[in-house]
Amino acid sequence: MKFKQIGNPCKVYFRASPFINYKKYHIFACMSGQDDLLAKLRQTLNEQGIDSFHILEDLVPIEEQMDYFRYFDRLKRENSPFVRDEEVAVLFSPNESVERKKRSLTLLASIPDVGAYRSIETYHSSPLEPVLLNWSSMALVSSRIVLSSDLSGHQQVYISSGLGGHDKKLRFFALFTTQNRQGFTKLQREIVEREFSFQLQKAEIVIEKFEIKDNYFTILMLFSFEKDAKSSLNAAVTECNQYGNFLDPRFLFTNVKVLTEKEITHLLEKK
Repeated sequence: MKFKQIGNPCKVYFRASPFINYKKYHIFACMSGQDDLLAKLRQTLNEQGIDSFHILEDLVPIEEQMDYFRYFDRLKRENSPFVRDEEVAVLFSPNESVERKKRSLTLLASIPDVGAYRSIETYHSSPLEPVLLNWSSMALVSSRIVLSSDLSGHQQVYISSGLGGHDKKLRFFALFTTQNRQGFTKLQREIVEREFSFQLQKAEIVIEKFEIKDNYFTILMLFSFEKDAKSSLNAAVTECNQYGNFLDPRFLFTNVKVLTEKEITHLLEKK
């Protein structure tokens, strides 16, 4: 990627590269379909010899991610020249509109420039406009991808999901219920906590949050891309059901969003 200087030698103008060397893989799905998507993605990356990928670490709703990519692609097509330092000034100005700052974040993310990356990083750490927190998160990962592509000369892979991840691990949410929606006994709660903790730790799956309610429980987890987390969860259900068959073998396993209590209650009423 080369920078083009235009006109005034005191100002260096940049253009967003018309081609950023990375692929986007979206794995927005839940239930049984998730297994197929993850397996196909593993196969694709293995076939192409790709052993590294980028993942959004923050929880950004799917539609907001799609909005960012559509906007990013539109600016690339426009390919209008801009001055990096002027865009940085816009970003940190208290007098500019949210829409103008969206453009600045996206333009800065489109060039392989460490100064642009650091500016996005600084803004994202404490955005003047809280409404741009998710947008700046997307700009930060985009800037990281562009820099990596420029430095390595290799195609970059971005794995997109509603729950993001951390340290190359994917984040998933799982919901389990009792048979016939009956409340847990004290012993059953102990069994659930023991068996799921054991199975997930054995598989090196990180439990971020484990909540047991009256007749259901949820787990927010992180696991490496190559791990088959669904099998570990099935194994835990099977072990628990050795003590009275009290768990429903069907469960929700998704990377789209974390369900609220209200959403879970509504879902259980429909079953």
